[in-house]
Amino acid sequence: PVPSAQQNSRGANMISTLKYGLLRQSLLMGFSILVVDLDLVFLKDPFLHLYRDADIEASTDGFSKSWAGGQISSVHEPKMGWGGGGLYVQHFTLNVGCAFLRPTPRAVLLLERVADQLSKAAAWDQQVFNSEAFMLSHGSYNGSGVAVRVMQYDQFMNSKVFFFSERRRFFPGRLTAEADWPVMVHFNYHPDKHKRMLCVWERYVGGKPDACDSLPQAG
Repeated sequence: PVPSAQQNSRGANMISTLKYGLLRQSLLMGFSILVVDLDLVFLKDPFLHLYRDADIEASTDGFSKSWAGGQISSVHEPKMGWGGGGLYVQHFTLNVGCAFLRPTPRAVLLLERVADQLSKAAAWDQQVFNSEAFMLSHGSYNGSGVAVRVMQYDQFMNSKVFFFSERRRFFPGRLTAEADWPVMVHFNYHPDKHKRMLCVWERYVGGKPDACDSLPQAG
């Protein structure tokens, strides 16, 4: 049953609350799992494009190389003078809508922690997942220690990459060798998902390279 903490949340949140417990059980049985949402289109066999060297290998909500893989940024406080500078790391969240989970102790622990958090308070599962995956150990909090690999953002791409940030690569449409097709497109940034899913399929598989040309950057 859906935990009482999630009873009044969005339907998708209630379903996701159950997902992590089921995934944990599957990992404990020794299965590796590719978890996918319904709003994506696969154009290649994803299993041929996995590295399989981390506990979790997941797509990204990032829409550039640096936002996906991470970058070092800096701050500067002029009033501090010589000691006013500092560096920090930033990257976008993983998207659990396309994630490969391996049956490792740390992956199992991560799913346990996410399921536990979702059983106690209403929350968006993706936010909880990323918090548990990336939060550093500090004070009395011990991080999950999970090893993460981010899927290549221009192969396992989100719809913001395809329709907006790297639009010039794809528009206007042209015949593209299959070797240059993305592995998949996840339409998480656009509400008009169905027609965009159909146009991407027609563009690559249906042989109509201009199938998406009439669609704007935003949904």
